[in-house]
Amino acid sequence: MTLDRKNKLPIYKQIYDILLVEINNGTYNKNGVLPTEKELCERFGTERNTVRKALQIFVNEGRIIRRKGSGTRLVYQSPVMHNGALSDASQLLNKSVMLAAQEDYLNEGDVESFHYKLINSFDKRLSGLGLSLIYKTLGSNGLFSEALRNASPSAVIFDSYIQSSFHREALQFGMPCLSVNHYTPLMTSIVSNNYNGAYQVAKSLTDAGHRKIALLLGKRSHQTCIERMSGFQSLYMSRGMTLEDRYLFTGNWLFSSGVEAAERIAAMAPEDRPTAVFAFNDDMAYGCYSSFERRGISVPGDVSVVGFDKSDRYDSIFPPLTTVDVNMEAIVDYACWFLINNLLGKTPNANAKIQLEVKLVDNGSIMAI
Repeated sequence: MTLDRKNKLPIYKQIYDILLVEINNGTYNKNGVLPTEKELCERFGTERNTVRKALQIFVNEGRIIRRKGSGTRLVYQSPVMHNGALSDASQLLNKSVMLAAQEDYLNEGDVESFHYKLINSFDKRLSGLGLSLIYKTLGSNGLFSEALRNASPSAVIFDSYIQSSFHREALQFGMPCLSVNHYTPLMTSIVSNNYNGAYQVAKSLTDAGHRKIALLLGKRSHQTCIERMSGFQSLYMSRGMTLEDRYLFTGNWLFSSGVEAAERIAAMAPEDRPTAVFAFNDDMAYGCYSSFERRGISVPGDVSVVGFDKSDRYDSIFPPLTTVDVNMEAIVDYACWFLINNLLGKTPNANAKIQLEVKLVDNGSIMAI
């Protein structure tokens, strides 16, 4: 198939349409790799930016993954005809996946960016596979089984901390179940290495000379909070340091609790005030940053601030803060791979803990003292 230069349709859209037909026909099923940008430019006789615009549509739809060094890959090969019958990938069409999360993860007016981004990432990726996403908040009303019966999803993804009773209810329906951002022995779980991420933050701050470091925790009962606390304390213990209670602040993962913590820190006597704040997620970190700046406390000049999660929610509002990349793209990749193969009966019937490594991203908000 070639471009029609007389067609009023933009060139990038024509390239998208041609590649879409080829993807659906199974042209790239052998190894799941699309041609390189250079190859596509040569094929269509167009500039690289035009090709990138076409490929970005597929990325937005969740059909392909683009990674530096590994090329452009299909999330899942499209169904093709074999002796007059569709391949097993066609079994995914018109199926639905329920994403279940605690009701307080998406509070009105103050939404934790991690969950918002996770929901959107799953929605794009699953829709590109022909699967629809059903979002369900779980509270104390005890109606989860009823919701499962009414919605009849083909699989369930549990987002972060969830009561075990909800896990057991879903498992009773005999469908594939998966937990992300929280480990449970009841089902396969995909998690980030929170311990190591917090350890890296503690090392970076103490290497920079900080000894009075405030920790802004999330909800203390959550596994992610416990693991991050453990990683930070482990570094402290290895260096013979003690974490003082006056530098522990409890938040609720939301921007507003970061603002409140910063106000309490600003009210401390100058000689007692911490020289650094490690917030257990980016929402709280940016809440701290906004409050400090409003009060004339410079970041990082007067106080260093570090977050966790690598959120892009505040990119157009605040300067970037040093943070920990939890590898959300890989979380979604592994989750979709697991669910797809489970729905097709290709995944072993066993529970596993898949732990993904994280990386400290230095955006310059740690100052040496």
